[in-house]
Amino acid sequence: MVLAQLAAGLAIFSVPICWALGILSYPQLVAVSFLGGVAGMLWNMGAGSTLPALVGRDLLSAAYARKETVDTSVGIIAPGVAGVLIALVSAPFTLLAAATANLMAAASLVWGFRKKSGIVVSRPDPQERVSFGASFREGWQFTLKQPLIRALITSSSITNMGLAFGSALETLYFVKVLGFSPQTIGLVISMIAVGGLLGSLLVPALVGKLGEHKVLALSVLLLPISVVLIPLAAVLPMPAILLVASGSVLYNALMVSYNATAYGLLAGLTPDELLGRQQGFRLVFTMGPVPLLGIAGGLAGDALGLQNALWIWAGITACAALPLLVFLRKSARENASVSNHAPGSAE
Repeated sequence: MVLAQLAAGLAIFSVPICWALGILSYPQLVAVSFLGGVAGMLWNMGAGSTLPALVGRDLLSAAYARKETVDTSVGIIAPGVAGVLIALVSAPFTLLAAATANLMAAASLVWGFRKKSGIVVSRPDPQERVSFGASFREGWQFTLKQPLIRALITSSSITNMGLAFGSALETLYFVKVLGFSPQTIGLVISMIAVGGLLGSLLVPALVGKLGEHKVLALSVLLLPISVVLIPLAAVLPMPAILLVASGSVLYNALMVSYNATAYGLLAGLTPDELLGRQQGFRLVFTMGPVPLLGIAGGLAGDALGLQNALWIWAGITACAALPLLVFLRKSARENASVSNHAPGSAE
């Protein structure tokens, strides 16, 4: 995690330096963006694998929600700060702040473990290094043996595919169909972060009252309703911004709720030594189809029209509940079968 943040920070630092020297190029920007994405993925995998050991498995959902509180709060504040900095010092030098933030993230992690918590990390006994292919196969095999993990990963993959499909259409729909101004679109983006913040604040209380399974079920079942509000904004006799903002807040609140409870269940079913490998396989399976669905969303928008294509997003999102419903139905049948064949039970 530390190396990932250091690499990202140094890569971003290269942009203003090369700009000042007059040698900045488009391929360099692409490379920096790619490296930043890889570093972010490695950071998230490390955080997800470390969190259970820090807070215990019983508090995973609440801890993940608290993490989302920080992330979404930054998502609300950072765009405004970045806009001010761009106006004052120009875009290239604004990236100096982003690069410094990455380096500070690495430093805070080192400081937090070695100083604040008093934890001294000892080197494990030397073990034979496992190849990426072997690690991936081990995560895959473990996942295939766990029905609930299979259902959760499949549901997450479908949800991400729907989001990628819809994201390719949303901005064009806002501009061409709803006639939103840039300021209005900025407001919608802010509502996305607000929704995530609300979800992160509500999840601990909901999990404590209803339990992880019920919160997860409610989240995945209500998610399509939030998507439906987007295409309805063009036809219902009420302000479009009201429906779009409501849909954005609800969608992201439900997504945080879904992710927090799903992560808690996934980590609770996975041994510590397999957490990283299971997460690696999960990310490949859930994020791998995203680029293809983004392309499909763009093509559907051209062929069917932006508003009609958005209904497909709602349909894809609704399908995300199917793997979990199938799992619950199968579990109910198995439990009923066990009960019927138990001693003293009716045949």
